[in-house]
Amino acid sequence: MSISFKFASTFTLLFILCVGLAAAQNKFEGYSFTLEADIRGTCPITYLPSTGAKNAIEVYIAGTDLRQKAPNISPCDGSDVRDGKTYTNGIGRWCFQGPEPMYEVKLTNGASYLWYPTTENTGFYNLKDFRPVTRTQLGKYEFQEPKDYTSTFRNAIQYISSRQGGTLRVPDGDYIVGTLDGVRRDPNYQAITLTSGLNIIGAGSNASVANSNLPWRFSPTRIRLRYPNQSIFRIGGCTNQVTVKDLELMGNSALMGEAKRDTTGTYGVEALGKWEKDSRTGRENPNSSQIFKFENITFQDFDKGIYVHNANDENCKANEQVCKSWHFDYIKVDHGLFMNNKTGIWIDTYNTDWTIANTVFSYIATNGPGDGIRVKAAGSMLIQQTFGGGYDYASAIGGTFLNIDTIGALTVINSGSERGKRTLYTNPAGMITNVNLIMIGSVFGDPIELHGTPNFISTGNWFGADTIKADPGVSITSTGDRFCYDSRIFACKDTSGQFVRRPNFQGGRMMFQTGRLPEGSGDTRIDGKPNRFGYNVELTDGLFQYDPNVTFNDIQKWARGADGRPPVSDGAFVYCKDCRRGGECSQGRAGSDGAFAKRINNRWMCD
Repeated sequence: MSISFKFASTFTLLFILCVGLAAAQNKFEGYSFTLEADIRGTCPITYLPSTGAKNAIEVYIAGTDLRQKAPNISPCDGSDVRDGKTYTNGIGRWCFQGPEPMYEVKLTNGASYLWYPTTENTGFYNLKDFRPVTRTQLGKYEFQEPKDYTSTFRNAIQYISSRQGGTLRVPDGDYIVGTLDGVRRDPNYQAITLTSGLNIIGAGSNASVANSNLPWRFSPTRIRLRYPNQSIFRIGGCTNQVTVKDLELMGNSALMGEAKRDTTGTYGVEALGKWEKDSRTGRENPNSSQIFKFENITFQDFDKGIYVHNANDENCKANEQVCKSWHFDYIKVDHGLFMNNKTGIWIDTYNTDWTIANTVFSYIATNGPGDGIRVKAAGSMLIQQTFGGGYDYASAIGGTFLNIDTIGALTVINSGSERGKRTLYTNPAGMITNVNLIMIGSVFGDPIELHGTPNFISTGNWFGADTIKADPGVSITSTGDRFCYDSRIFACKDTSGQFVRRPNFQGGRMMFQTGRLPEGSGDTRIDGKPNRFGYNVELTDGLFQYDPNVTFNDIQKWARGADGRPPVSDGAFVYCKDCRRGGECSQGRAGSDGAFAKRINNRWMCD
C-alpha cells in the first residue's frame, strides 16, 4: 500500500470522525431567573442581574449530584464558556453545545435544573423527563420515581418558562406535591407557579374515589395534596395565556383506611396578585394576568377549587395598591367537575371577567359553606349549561349555587340548580342599581333571594311557586317565565306544600312582565295573569291601537272573570265597538255606536 493512499485513508477517517463529533453536539440555551408567585402578589419572574455575571451558569453532567463538571462543551450564539462557567450573550441568554442528551445547570443563586437541548420536538414535554436522574458508570441515565413531584413540576415549568411557553404532558399517574417524601409535610412548600404560555395536559379527569380500595380509587392523572393550608398551582401577576386541562386536582383527601383529613386553606388553583401603586409618586402598575382556560378538570376535596384574590386581602393600604382591583381577566372554565369542595370557585377582585360553561358543581351544606360559586367581587360573569346542587333535600342538601356580594353583570343561560338551600343569594351591601342579573332559559327550583337594588332580567326561565323573594328595591323584568309545571301533571304547591293559584315573584318592583293563560281546575287551577307594565309607558311617534272588535258582552264577562281571566279592577280602559256613549255603558249597535269604556267604582262608564 502506498504512503499517499495511507495518508488519504487516514485523512478521510479523521474527517468522518470530526463530522460525527460535530453532528453529535446538542444545543442548550436559556435564561437565568427565578420563578415564584409568592404571597406578595408581584410578577413571578425575576431575572438574575448581569452585573458581576450573576446570570452566568455552571454546567454539570446530569445525575452526578453537581459533582462532575461537564467537559467538551462550547459556546454558541454569542455566549462565552470560560473558567468553568457559561456566560450570557448581549441579550441575557446563555447558550452552549455539548454531546450529552441532557445536563444539569446551576444558577448563581444555588438553584439547579435538568436541562434539555432544542430539537424538532421542542415545545412538547413529558413531566417524567424532569424526574431525578442518576448516571451509571457506563454513562447510562436512569430516572427515579419521586415520592413527591413538587421539584419535578418546578423543573419542567422553569424550562418551559425559559422557552416563553410550551405544552407539558402529565402521563397517567398519582402525583403528590407539598411534602418532603410523600408523607412528611414540606414546611417550605410554596404553590407551583404557572408561567405564561404554559399548557398542562393530563391523561384524563375522571373523578377518583380516594377512600376506597376499588379500581376507581385512582383517576388517569391526579395531582394532590396531603396537608391543609397548601395550594397546588398558583398564578401571579404578569402571567398570560395559560391552559390546564384533562386531569384531576385533589385536596387533602383521606385514602382507604384514613380518618377524615383537614382541607382548610387548600386550593386547586390560586390566583394572587395586586394592582401596585407607588406610595411616593402615585404611579400605578396593574400587574395584569389574562387569558386562562381550565378545561375538563375535576376539582375535589378543596377548601376552594379555584381561588382568585388580591394580596393583602384584609390589610390593603390604599397608598400602596388599588385595593380589590387586581386585573385578572378573560377566564374560561369549561367541562369542569367541582365536587366535595367547601366552595367550588371563589372570586374576590373587581377587575375580572369569566365564562363558566358545561360545568357541574356538587356540594353539601355540612361541608360548609357548601357553595358552588362565591363572588365577593367581580366585573362580569357568563354561566351557561352549568348545574349545581347537593345530593338530596335532607342531610346531604347543598348550600348556595350562586352566592354574590357584588358584580357588574351576571348572565346565566340554560343552567340550573336543585337539592340545595338556595339557587342565588345577593348581598344587599353590594347589590347597587347598576348591577344586572340576567337569567335566560334556566330551571331554578331552589329559593332565589334578591336583596339590595339590582336589576333582575329574567327570560324564559322555570321557577317554583315561591322560588323568588325580592327586596322592594329590586327592579324585575320578566318575559316568558314559567311558574310551576303543567297543572295537568303536577299541582302547583309552595315549599310548605300548600296549593298556589297565582304563583309569581314575591316582592320587588315589577317593570314589565308577560302574562299567562289560565289552566287546570279545582285544586290544581292556576289563574291567568295579564301582561303587566310596572312603570310609566311612553309611546314615541306612534299610536296605541286598541282591539276594535271588543263588545259590550265581552266587557261584562271580563268584569265577572267568566272566561278565566282575573276579574277586572277599577282603572281598566278599553274600546267597546257596540257600547252606547253617555253615563254607564249599555248595549248599543256596532257601526253607529261605540265608546271607550272605563272601569270606575266597579262600573263600566262610557261618558
